[in-house]
Amino acid sequence: MHVESTSEGPSTVAPGATWSLALLLGINLFNYIDRQVLSAVIPKLKRDTTLFDPNDEALNFKIGLLSTAFMVTYMLLSPVFARAGDYVRRWVVVGVGVCLWSVASGSSGVATTFGLILLTRCFVGVGEAAYGPIAPAMLSDLFPARIRGKVMSYFYAAIPVGSALGFVLGGILSDHFGWRHAFWVTYIGLIPGLICFFMKDPPRVARAEGQATPRYFTVLRSLRKNRSFVLCCAGMTCTTFVLGGVAVWIPEYIFQREATFSLTAESLAKLQSDDKFKSLTGEPLVPAAVIEKVRPLSDGRVLKYQEFDAALEGKLTRVEYQNYSEYVRETATDPKSTTSGEIAIMFGAILVVCGLVATISGGMFGDWLRARGVRGAYFHASGWSTLLAWPFFVGMLFCPFPLAWGLLVPAVFLLFFNTGPANTILANVTSSAVRATAFAINILIIHALGDAISPAVIGAIFDLSDLHTAFLLVSVLILVGGGLWVLGAHSLDEDTRIALEADTAKV
Repeated sequence: MHVESTSEGPSTVAPGATWSLALLLGINLFNYIDRQVLSAVIPKLKRDTTLFDPNDEALNFKIGLLSTAFMVTYMLLSPVFARAGDYVRRWVVVGVGVCLWSVASGSSGVATTFGLILLTRCFVGVGEAAYGPIAPAMLSDLFPARIRGKVMSYFYAAIPVGSALGFVLGGILSDHFGWRHAFWVTYIGLIPGLICFFMKDPPRVARAEGQATPRYFTVLRSLRKNRSFVLCCAGMTCTTFVLGGVAVWIPEYIFQREATFSLTAESLAKLQSDDKFKSLTGEPLVPAAVIEKVRPLSDGRVLKYQEFDAALEGKLTRVEYQNYSEYVRETATDPKSTTSGEIAIMFGAILVVCGLVATISGGMFGDWLRARGVRGAYFHASGWSTLLAWPFFVGMLFCPFPLAWGLLVPAVFLLFFNTGPANTILANVTSSAVRATAFAINILIIHALGDAISPAVIGAIFDLSDLHTAFLLVSVLILVGGGLWVLGAHSLDEDTRIALEADTAKV
């Protein structure tokens, strides 16, 4: 059966489209499980003295470098593999990428030095680069435009669900079996990866005889002139910056606002006797000399985070504070205090429920607006929902808990609402011949200028001031991103028409 393919997608749902969507959704789920497994095991990973010296002044920098290594290779190589998809079967490229990242991620659990685990995280990024830009381009060739928003929403629903599962699975497995076992679960990704090699590539626009694949820089120049693509990319960069940075720091922010501490002789004793505060070789993570320095603070007074933190800084050197203060805070947390674990569970629940519902409903809402003839429907769905998120986010910064939790729920929901519509815009305003490359360029831009740098930027503001100020400053980008999307609504229909004409001219 031949199904005509244009930038509008096939005239009907292509044969095997549903099965392809299910497979790509499953792969994307494993993708985000893998990303968050690392975050979940960091507390135990730091205590492995075969990888790290607990007295290393650059300990936290090295931990952060593991995430940076993945992100850098992922965003730089995405355009390379997207171009490869123009020359060979796309399912083969996806299969190679999925198998590579599954092996690399699982192998992180057998690394015996920091250099080796850093190398495996780099290869995880290489593997995901082979999959990330091609998958949404294939989905665009499998489903007609009238339901493309819904399809993209299903595909990207794996982001909140996979992220939450990765954190939960990583935490449970590392607690019961050790941090290495948490990585081994990602070997399961080999199963969908191998299935890819048996899949049939979806139809795409046939090039005229002798017509060459457009050069990369030719594609880049054409996209630069595509107003809808540029504005959508800019809006996604703003929200990616906010979401990526806030997700890293918000548990710490809430903990600092709500936690109370009471240091006693008993809590200090735990630092030397409790297995929780020992390395894998059985040595206490906090030296006895450090414990003696903070012993004068063990008077049982209940202090807020800022008060207790200032007291610790007054007793410890900079390196001692950097490497050991979190252990002292953990054992000194008041029994009636909110704990970091409780915050992680609450935030994780909000993320998975609100993120899942918002991602799916956002794409459906964009399709609904489009079906009713609303000009720039997907831009409106993305822009106005993002603008509406701003007052809820800012309100969360100034309202006391538990009211702040109630404001965080709609803020997270509205910030995820744009996921389906925004990716649908990228698919609709690019022709089939360059769509994978366009998604790859989008990946490069939104990560390079977004979540690859936002945690460090927020951290730098934190060092100069506090997290409250950092979050308030970053929240301005919510307004900027939403405004850019609303601004793009006027050009969407025309750019979609141009992409359609570019495809039909080749068929």
